[in-house]
Amino acid sequence: MAKTLLTAMVSCLFILTAASASASPVGVSIDPAIQTGSLYSSMKFRMTIENNQDHEDIFQMVLSGPHLEWFMPAFIAKSIPAHSSESFDLVFYPTGSESGAFEFTATAASARSPEVKSSVNLGIIIQSGLVVKSFEPVASGSSVSFSLVVSTPEEKTVAGRFLLKDSARRVVSSLPFTSTASGEREIKSTAKSVLSGTYTAAFEIAGAESDSKSTVTIQPVRHVMQAVQENEGWFEKHVIVSVTNDGNYIERNYAVTQELKADPMTGLMTKPADNCVQQEGGMACTYIITEIRPGATSYVTYTVSYWPALYGYLLLVILTIGLVIYSFLRVTTPQIAKRYSPKGAKKHNISIHLKNPFFHTLGEVVVKDTVSPLAQVLHDEIESTRPVVIKNEDGSTGLIWKLGEMKPREERILQYKVRSLAKGALRLPGAQIKFITGKNDRKIKLISNGITLH
Repeated sequence: MAKTLLTAMVSCLFILTAASASASPVGVSIDPAIQTGSLYSSMKFRMTIENNQDHEDIFQMVLSGPHLEWFMPAFIAKSIPAHSSESFDLVFYPTGSESGAFEFTATAASARSPEVKSSVNLGIIIQSGLVVKSFEPVASGSSVSFSLVVSTPEEKTVAGRFLLKDSARRVVSSLPFTSTASGEREIKSTAKSVLSGTYTAAFEIAGAESDSKSTVTIQPVRHVMQAVQENEGWFEKHVIVSVTNDGNYIERNYAVTQELKADPMTGLMTKPADNCVQQEGGMACTYIITEIRPGATSYVTYTVSYWPALYGYLLLVILTIGLVIYSFLRVTTPQIAKRYSPKGAKKHNISIHLKNPFFHTLGEVVVKDTVSPLAQVLHDEIESTRPVVIKNEDGSTGLIWKLGEMKPREERILQYKVRSLAKGALRLPGAQIKFITGKNDRKIKLISNGITLH
C-alpha cells in the first residue's frame, strides 16, 4: 500500500515538474523516481539539471527528507553553461534496521539568484526481512576474523560466504557459512595462514556480494625454524636440515649455513654447497633455498665422509702392526753376531755371540765360521768350546761348532784367535748358524755380520 501511494505521489510531482520545466529558468528530473532494495546495499538515481537561462549559472543541490545519513554526496555545486544540462548520480546507502517507504526531495538552486530553483521527488522502498546490522573484519597476525551481525523478523536460514580479495581482486580466501537466524544473530569465521599484504574483506548472501567492504592489512611475520637430523654410519654421516616457514611471508633465496668442525674423524663434505669458506676450527658451507612458502618445509641434505680419516687411521694401524711384528721378530728371532778385539800386533780375538730368545728349544745347532787364507787360526789359544777345524780348497780355514740344543733365552759366546798375515785391513765373512725349531722341525739358517780386521 505504501509503495502504491508513494508511486502515485512521485509520478504526479514528476509530471507537474516536467510540464513546467520548459517555462522555468531551471529544470530538474530524476531517473528512476522510485527504487526498491534492502538495507546495506547501494541505490543510485540519475539526476539532470537543465539551465534555461541566457547565461552560465552555478547550481547547488540540496536534499531533504528522512535518513539524510543514507545520502552519499558527490559534489556541492555544479557550473552549467546557458541552455545546457548536466547529469550526475545521487547515491544512497541505507543502514539501520528500519524498513518501509521513504520520500526525499532533491532541489537545484542558483547560487547567484536563490529564487531560481527547481525540485524533484524520489522514493526509496526498503523491503522487510534480512537486515545486515554490521560487518567487521579484523586482522590479527596471519589471520583475518570476520563478524557479521544480521537481524530477521522471523526464523530464517542465512547462507553466504566471507570473501578476502587481493589488490588484483582475486579471491584468496572464501569461507562459506550457513546459519539460522531469528532476531539478531552474529556469524563468525576466520581465514588462517593469510600471506602478508593488503586485502579487501566482503561477504555474500544468497549469491549477491554486499557493498559493505573493508580493507585489512596483514603485517609481515618472518619466522623460520630449522631442525637438524644426523644419521651416523660406519664410514659417513648423513645430515638432513629441515627448514620450515612458520611465518606469513614468502622467503626467497633463503640461506642455510652449516658449520663443519675440524675433528679427528671429519673428512670430506659431499654434495657441495653454493659457497664454502674455511674458518677457524673448521669450514662453513652455505646452501641457498630458492623459495619457501608459508607453512612449507624445505630440506637440505649433505654427507660428511669419514673415509679420508679412516684411510689415515688404517695406514697408521698397518704401520703400527708392522712395527710391532718387526719388533717381535727382532726380539723373538735367534740372533748371531760376530765381533773382534785386537790383542797385540797382528793378533785379534774373534767372538761369535749366540742368543735364543724363542719360547721353545733350538735343536741340532751348528755354527760355522770361515777364516781367510790371509789369517792364521791360533789353535792353542782357543779358550771356549773347541771347534772342528778343516782346510777348505781355497786355502781358507773352516771352524765348525756342533752345539746340540739351545734352550729358550740361552746365550753362548764362541771365541778363537787369529793372526793376520796381511799388511793392511783384512775382511772376514760372517758366521752362520743352522738349527731346527722344536715346533715343526723346520731348518733355519742365519748369517751374522762380517768384520774387518785392522
